[in-house]
Amino acid sequence: MGKTVKKWALLSLAIPILVESVLRSFMGTINISLLGNYSDSAVAAVGVSNQIMNVVIVAFNAITAGTAVLINQYIGAKKEKEANQIGMNAMTVSFLLGCAVTLFLTTCASPILRSLSLEEDLLPDASVYLRWMGGSAVMTAVSSLISVLFRCHGNAKIPMFVVMIANVINVTGTYLVVNRPFEIPLYGVSGVAIVRFSSDTFTLLALALLLIRARYGYRLRDLFRFKLLYIRRILGIGLMTSAEGICYTTSQVVTTGFLTAYGMVALSTKTYVQNIEYYAYIMGSSLGQAAQILSGHMMGAGETEKAYLYINKIWRYVVSCNILFGTLLYVFSDSVMGFFTSSQEIIELAKPLLAIDIAIHFARSFNHTHNQGLRAAGYVFWPMIIAISSIWILNVGLSYVFTVLLKWGITGIWIGAAADEWFRGLCVMTLWQTKRWKASVSRISRAKTSPNEKSSENPSLSG
Repeated sequence: MGKTVKKWALLSLAIPILVESVLRSFMGTINISLLGNYSDSAVAAVGVSNQIMNVVIVAFNAITAGTAVLINQYIGAKKEKEANQIGMNAMTVSFLLGCAVTLFLTTCASPILRSLSLEEDLLPDASVYLRWMGGSAVMTAVSSLISVLFRCHGNAKIPMFVVMIANVINVTGTYLVVNRPFEIPLYGVSGVAIVRFSSDTFTLLALALLLIRARYGYRLRDLFRFKLLYIRRILGIGLMTSAEGICYTTSQVVTTGFLTAYGMVALSTKTYVQNIEYYAYIMGSSLGQAAQILSGHMMGAGETEKAYLYINKIWRYVVSCNILFGTLLYVFSDSVMGFFTSSQEIIELAKPLLAIDIAIHFARSFNHTHNQGLRAAGYVFWPMIIAISSIWILNVGLSYVFTVLLKWGITGIWIGAAADEWFRGLCVMTLWQTKRWKASVSRISRAKTSPNEKSSENPSLSG
């Protein structure tokens, strides 16, 4: 009976996380797909802007990742009042960071894109799209955090349904802009960007209202009552956790720069394949995210050995999903790529990349489970060091050698990515098996009962 309950607890989190993640990505995918019918050059322009936005989104994860680790452990330790204050403090930080990013991207879009050596004829569309996406950065920052708060409380369905409705808005609006069954005052790339901005606005407003109605105990006054102890912990864990993602997405922008010499076809192929390959490992990633929440609760309750065995068990499911969907994507590559573009040159260029992706997805299974387990424990320093070193030495370094020096083209970038994923994956798996992360759980547990934090339980201070 216990096994059945645990399995359903995992699936009740993983499936909504899967659907939400797919739908969030689908917004970008549908834009790429419909713009492919409009112009492959528009796809290249939007693709470069999206990679810059990916760096921004991963930077926001510094807040959400640290918040999730702390809230999960506090909930597991039955300290919900402190967990709620952490959530509200994190929301304020997310809002301020989002405002700063929005101001930066809306005023500096063109210089940023020029620094990537983007072709001049792609610059106008890319700049317009990046300004609109930058304008929605603050909404993305806050809505992503609210989504994490729902997940930590075991309710991943609400953000799933909100993003589902946002997708309907985005798909409908993008279709009207590109295919124009009747005239509307929105055109081309700028029109698509405005539609995406509108759907992001809806997502934030809906999630905020639903969080208020959920009555988890969050108090608006905690938005303005900072506890530096919580902020330090959020940033301490979050910055190291997100360093991997920031480096990875930044490296994607750098390696895209390696392809500018190969022209629009190579850039478009990279954009298409990176949008498609995401769906091969999203199931495994969702299982890993759900496992992080549940193992974090176990760790907070002092059940570290149970969490260790649980993550090892989940890995078998994750690696099976990654290999299965990666293989299916390669087998049906002609049909899948044909959905996005009619260019046979792009379709043929994508095939070897999707074959290499099968090996990459296998390696990602370690990051989707063992690395998530390390994050749940707050053991993030050594994974960060490994990730930064591997991404810049193997991913970027080998990509430069293969693509720029040896002239292997876009295939060289994928080979460098495979070397990076395998090295990082094996390293985090080894770190998990050593069980040294248990000391990090103990340190957080000791800090939770420190005299300074106990004062938060005083009604005169916490309200």
